[in-house]
Amino acid sequence: MKKSIEGEIIEMDYVYGKTLSTVGYNEEKQMLAIEFTRGPVHVYSEVPKNVYDDLIKAPVPDEFFEENIRRTYKNRRVW
Repeated sequence: MKKSIEGEIIEMDYVYGKTLSTVGYNEEKQMLAIEFTRGPVHVYSEVPKNVYDDLIKAPVPDEFFEENIRRTYKNRRVW
């Protein structure tokens, strides 16, 4: 599914987690978008592509997010 986030159209993919719903990535801007199950969308800046790839492949995306993304990259709530 595609979503417009901060003027960028990003392909969002479903992940199977308790707190994460969909994730998307803009490789050119190294921007990771995460939609949480409770509704808000946060954008994480300067995220390398391999981190996004590892998140998508993670057996437990919520744990990978907590351990490798949440406190590592700058983020902002966009909606």
